[in-house]
Amino acid sequence: MSNSKQSSTTSDVDLIAAFLRKHPSIFQQHPELLDNLELKDSRGTSSLLERQVARLQDRLEHIHAQHHELADIVSNNESIASKLDSVLTRLLSIQHLSEFLVDFPRSVREAFALEEVVIKTESSVSGKPSEKLSYKEASRRLSAKHAVCDDRWPQSVNNLFFKTPIKSSALVPLISEQDGEVLGILALGSNDSRRFAPDLGSAHLDRLGLLAGTCLARLLLEAA
Repeated sequence: MSNSKQSSTTSDVDLIAAFLRKHPSIFQQHPELLDNLELKDSRGTSSLLERQVARLQDRLEHIHAQHHELADIVSNNESIASKLDSVLTRLLSIQHLSEFLVDFPRSVREAFALEEVVIKTESSVSGKPSEKLSYKEASRRLSAKHAVCDDRWPQSVNNLFFKTPIKSSALVPLISEQDGEVLGILALGSNDSRRFAPDLGSAHLDRLGLLAGTCLARLLLEAA
């Protein structure tokens, strides 16, 4: 068949399909058309009713799968929210900067069962040129002021934050709510390569970074 004939046939099929969608009662008005229908699948020719039942079954299975996926997402979000609440409760009780730098990362690590959780600030790396460059690289990735998850961070960035090999991690900017300044970086490390995959949403991590950053801003002001 020539290309022009193929194009014409395709166009005719599209027009017929559009007409049937617009007039779903056509077979009730002209039942004789059903006599000429051929509906074939891997098992051979099947009746229109059988095909409709099969399609309905497929749709129901798809809806069922979507329901389970949504339920899993809701359950996971509820679990994360519960753990986040416990961390934030601990955050509210912190009164000293030294306490924040030690106890806060530990509470995050324990709540979310992570291998390592570390806080770095620009001042904490200012005396080491190699660490300063790595911190700048991490800050550049966080320029949009949102947490970034990845399983392929540069080795220099991993070495800056983590003492052991990490398969995936999230870097969270600690942002002061008052002026939007990034005061430091919270690094979450996991041995699970999918734990902080690049396609992971950052809403919960952004919330954690904002509240922790606001707490850090208060403690820095009090320590000044």
